[in-house]
Amino acid sequence: MQLYRILALAILSTFLCQPAIAKWDEERDVTKNGKEELVYYYKTNPQGQKLVLDKYMKRLIFIQADRLHKRTIRLIKVDGQPIEVMSDPFSRYPEQTAIIFENKDEVLKKLFLAKQIEVFVRYNRDEGVSTFQIK
Repeated sequence: MQLYRILALAILSTFLCQPAIAKWDEERDVTKNGKEELVYYYKTNPQGQKLVLDKYMKRLIFIQADRLHKRTIRLIKVDGQPIEVMSDPFSRYPEQTAIIFENKDEVLKKLFLAKQIEVFVRYNRDEGVSTFQIK
């Protein structure tokens, strides 16, 4: 009986000690010279919008294929915690908008561990919220 308790306690402690890492989907890409393989993490929501975590440039990329390409993003919420950001649209890919933040390393860590990310998107005068659930 004592052995059973020790074994149960050991199994329980291993489950509790594991870090709670959010599950992002992975996408692999090879550099132009073909020497390096890059890994990007992304999530897609039910509306078909995509959020890509670019750990190399330390930014998020918001992708939405729509007819209104001019968008600004000034705020995201990571697990309900607001983070002020700046947005920069890509000139070659109008459906993509880069989301840049000041404390890059700190915010990247929060994004990797996040369970829910809300992106506040503004099209001219219209505002919307895109929510991404990460399990």
